[in-house]
Amino acid sequence: MNIHVVLSLFVVLCLTLISGQRDDCEALQRACDSCSRSLNNPTDRGLPTLNRECRRKTRSTWVWRDVTRCELTRLNCIGSNRRLNCADIAELAGMRRVRN
Repeated sequence: MNIHVVLSLFVVLCLTLISGQRDDCEALQRACDSCSRSLNNPTDRGLPTLNRECRRKTRSTWVWRDVTRCELTRLNCIGSNRRLNCADIAELAGMRRVRN
């Protein structure tokens, strides 16, 4: 078999697996959203402590926007190979970088 064909098939397989994982993460967030609507305490949904601390820690690098518990679950799924510190969360969530 031609090496180019093998490499092309390998790349297509990898991209398909990555795309499939992202879809699973979206489904995970949708399931979390439907379940979290039953939570009566906004603190359980909004994670104010995490958002406050991450806003403070990243104020010089990211424009932080609040993330919900379910969005954080999706980001954790997408970034399963990362430490998921505040900077990683901001990057995966598509937050804007601060311009110096």
